Amino acid sequence: MERLCFFIELEPGTEAEYDQRHHELWPEMHEALVAAGYTNYSIFRRGTTVVGYAECVPDIATVMEKMGAAEVTPRWNASFASVIKKLTDEDGNDGGLIATATGVRPLVAGKPELPLQHESILRTGAKHPLVVGDRLDTDIESAQRADADSLLVLTGVTSPADAILAPPLQRPTYLAEDLAGLLEPHPEVTSTGGTYRCGGWTASRDGGQLKLAGGGARIDGLRALCAAAWTGDDITAESARAAAQRLDAAR
Repeated sequence: MERLCFFIELEPGTEAEYDQRHHELWPEMHEALVAAGYTNYSIFRRGTTVVGYAECVPDIATVMEKMGAAEVTPRWNASFASVIKKLTDEDGNDGGLIATATGVRPLVAGKPELPLQHESILRTGAKHPLVVGDRLDTDIESAQRADADSLLVLTGVTSPADAILAPPLQRPTYLAEDLAGLLEPHPEVTSTGGTYRCGGWTASRDGGQLKLAGGGARIDGLRALCAAAWTGDDITAESARAAAQRLDAAR
């Protein structure tokens, strides 16, 4: 017998849906788990983090091979596609469970890994590709890794505050409210003496706090704030809160 531990990160807001689906476990899924050799299978959830524990008889590789061959497995996995954000082993490796079962480390193609970006560039023959997306940790990070320009649009999960606090690997080249930004000019952010200007807005740092003044299109204010914040890595959610709130009021 071998012990298996894994972690699941849920998409925010799907916690109740995840709980309901497990409470309504399909009979054929239960049968497959037992037949594969899972025993003492337990799952615990705290917020969007799920910790799973199981004992595998005779071993993890055999159990996973049997589960992979079960007819119900792909249907069960597909039913959770919109709920589960990430699945890792106890070491935090995305492909750890697959590697344990097969002895081979899988090539991850999804963002922010590079295979998808490289294939897109090869197929299109792009010389100056632009990655457009609404997530920092997938779309924008994948562009950074591929050494490509990126456009962050605020039509999805990323808020202006998230953009301001983005770590270096997740900072976009361009910012836009939506996809109309593909067809609109992007005004330059200018800098003088630690003050950053874009449109009618000015942003600066003052004693560790981000400051925003002026007015105009919200996206121009965000461009100025990001330029000011990204000059270092010391800006926190608290030190950016007042400026972000002022920016939100401009919508």
